[in-house]
Amino acid sequence: MLAVERENLALVRDGIGQAEPVTDSSEVRRWGITKGLFGDQLDAAALTLSSRDWVTAIEGLAGTAKTTTVGAIREFAENQGYTVRGFGTTSGSVKGLGEAGVDARTIASLLANLLPSRMPKELWIVDESSLLATRPTNQILKAAHAQGVEHLVFVGDQRQHYAIEAGAPVRQLLAAKMAVAELITIRRQRHPELKEAVRLAAEGQTKASLEALYQRDRITEIADRAKRYQRIAADYLVAHETGQRTLVVSSANDERQALNQNIRTLLIDHGHIESQGRNHTIFVQRDLTAAQRSYVRNYEPGDLLMFRRGSKRLGIGKGAYARIESIDGKANVFTLVAPDGRHIHLNPARWKGIEVYRREERTLAIGDRIQFRAPDKTLKVANGEFATILELDDKRATLRLDNNREIKAGLSHLRHIDYGYASTSHSAQGATVDRVIVHVDSIRSAQLVNQKQFYVSLSRARSDARLYTDDMEALGHAVGRRPEKSIALDAVKEQQAQQQTQKLSSPTIRRST
Repeated sequence: MLAVERENLALVRDGIGQAEPVTDSSEVRRWGITKGLFGDQLDAAALTLSSRDWVTAIEGLAGTAKTTTVGAIREFAENQGYTVRGFGTTSGSVKGLGEAGVDARTIASLLANLLPSRMPKELWIVDESSLLATRPTNQILKAAHAQGVEHLVFVGDQRQHYAIEAGAPVRQLLAAKMAVAELITIRRQRHPELKEAVRLAAEGQTKASLEALYQRDRITEIADRAKRYQRIAADYLVAHETGQRTLVVSSANDERQALNQNIRTLLIDHGHIESQGRNHTIFVQRDLTAAQRSYVRNYEPGDLLMFRRGSKRLGIGKGAYARIESIDGKANVFTLVAPDGRHIHLNPARWKGIEVYRREERTLAIGDRIQFRAPDKTLKVANGEFATILELDDKRATLRLDNNREIKAGLSHLRHIDYGYASTSHSAQGATVDRVIVHVDSIRSAQLVNQKQFYVSLSRARSDARLYTDDMEALGHAVGRRPEKSIALDAVKEQQAQQQTQKLSSPTIRRST
């Protein structure tokens, strides 16, 4: 990891002053004014398009119109003869780039396939940069270098959630003085008080943000968990009946599932969801790390393995599922049942490109709100998108996405979905709703409840936000925690400094001869 971090820093530093600007800053500003860009958007476009550095960044708070800014940069660069390509950490960020007019694909797709055909002049935009880990960033930098890309731009918000895998590469590059433009004017929130609370949360002033919400009577303390869930469900019902698109954001999956069930039951009782539904099997991803996926002890019989790349040797196609029938812990091998019924023996330590799921049952009905938990290329739906069920029979469903696009899909195709009334903040990152209800249980760990989780959750709302907690006094400490990811070079420097301090502070022992 030390070597990869050093290479990332070297690649960016070696590109300082080595790029030909797309144009000069004054020309960008004149053009941007005619397009109606705001001051911070003009600054971001000017830096990106006039920089002589190979790699630059745009850091924007949640709701600062990053997509609009990227769209303007794309339009200007294309007018200058550049081919603009976009790469997203998630399918949602790819869709956002597409809305900005950028030809985009996932970073995983870039790294798993051949580089796109080289064009005379290229500008690459990498979105949701806070979700990048160190190794993929290294691969992106090397791919862009090999392609001879003229400009590479990281776009994101380091205050939001970070990658599960090791490292915080863009934060590290920013600390090493990578050129960056900042979007600071929040445009998502419509009410000044809510906008101020979000701004304070973004700056890490969580106590002041909580005070702003408290002064607007937007924090409710209910110690009993069951009663708290019931109140949240009642709050959701009121918002639903007034036509507000509402999302409950909670920190943990067990909370999300319980809140979804409470809200759904209440909506059925009030006639917003049909009482007669259909049982449906969904696939729920098991959040195993790459290391955990190497050992069969972390799997269970009945788990489903999805092969992202497929295997000619095993006779399993890309995207196919195989069920774990039995596990041999000593040999670190499990027996799979392939789609065609064959039994296959596999050592997971020797295999990459698999995802692990378990089956769970849900009841779906007309009126239900669902969330896609994985991208679906055939339906042109991104991971995390929400939809409402308009029609439903034994085989098919008609859905209306939040952008009002209607789609039809076979139920056998809708396996990677779940109820969409409540979501974790990780799944909600990138979403925008009218009203957000934030649930914070103060007993949760710092990995689940912290500054990032609070900021991401609160900033989803356009018009209103309400927070429910078990303990008002413990709330400030819980959301004020800052669990930052480790950077290998920093860890080594800290260790060396500690060793030097210990060496200097250790008493000198003289021995008599």
